[in-house]
Amino acid sequence: MFFEDSLLFASGGGANYRIPSVVADADGNFYAFCNDRRGTLSDAAPEVSLMFARKRAGEAWETPKILLAVPGWAVSMGSAIYDPISDEVMCSGEKIPVQRKEFGRYTPEELAEFERKADELAEKAGIRKGQFFIATKDGGENWQVRPLDLKKREFTAPDGRGAMLGGSCHGSSHGIVLRHGPHAGRLICPSRAATDFYHDWEEIKTRSFNNAIYSDDRGRTWHASAPVQPGTGEGTLIENADGSLTYNSRAYFRDGKRYLATSRDGGETWSDFRTDGFLMEETFCGCNASFLRIEREELKDPSLLPPDSDGMVLFANPRSSRRENMAVCVSFDGGKSWPVVKTVFAGPSSYSSLDYAKAVDRFVLLYERGDKDPCDGGVAAAVFDPAWLLA
Repeated sequence: MFFEDSLLFASGGGANYRIPSVVADADGNFYAFCNDRRGTLSDAAPEVSLMFARKRAGEAWETPKILLAVPGWAVSMGSAIYDPISDEVMCSGEKIPVQRKEFGRYTPEELAEFERKADELAEKAGIRKGQFFIATKDGGENWQVRPLDLKKREFTAPDGRGAMLGGSCHGSSHGIVLRHGPHAGRLICPSRAATDFYHDWEEIKTRSFNNAIYSDDRGRTWHASAPVQPGTGEGTLIENADGSLTYNSRAYFRDGKRYLATSRDGGETWSDFRTDGFLMEETFCGCNASFLRIEREELKDPSLLPPDSDGMVLFANPRSSRRENMAVCVSFDGGKSWPVVKTVFAGPSSYSSLDYAKAVDRFVLLYERGDKDPCDGGVAAAVFDPAWLLA
């Protein structure tokens, strides 16, 4: 059995590390991303850098470094994804020269002024603002930045108004590549969108939605999916053995529940809205989480699974009514039951991202942890094998 835990991105000296995302490639290398919110932990930090650290197969973590930064700009984290077909690691994000307010507290006049000022600063700097992907095809040695070309989707909001739904991957978990059915090979990332500005906890319940963005051309063009339940925000998804998808969402109902949805068309539309009876959620405003499914043949030692199981589903988040007790729950029946619960870190903790590499038979759980605050310490990396998890 193997387990080690270290503070990979240690906050301090003006650095405040948040919003983790990790993926593994086919060779067993892990790629860890997060944000450095300069001078503050706030979502409205005016200057934010995109950070990166790599763990080559069987080796220690390399020293974290700045992957993308623009002085005075917010380069916000999106979602990492590994495409085994093109052998490309990608991470989405957004570059903006004027940070937005939390909860979107804008009048129409303020919004127009925000956009005008952002366009002016971007033009002056000669830098394209907006959503992007940064990608590598050589294991992280060289990176290229390209715009995220997203086709929006027509949508009728709950109040009957028509809207064009896009999607931002900020705060959601990493993306996956579909393996089964007519959409095999499709890249899909969890994302979220809003039909209008929300100013308080009541408005967010009807104006905020999780959805997904998906690509059928290896990440060059993306399409927004239909939304899941209203009131959701920040999500994570898996592909099941039958090719259907399960979306697992943070929500803003303060009821301690995780919200689920199902897609049977490759993530284009979602239905069967429900909650999970076992998985827990913090009750102030919910929390980002990790969701991962490993097929039986993907596991290096399938004998660790029950004989009748086609794989294992893992869910990681702070298993508490508060942001504490980072734990991994394991299911052998597609999420119907969760017989294994393993605590990784009992103290204050928050967002997480989880992936597995068969080549080295290791999981990496990248998660926020702290002392007095759930994320004041930085972003930690727990590395463990299936034997430790299932012991």
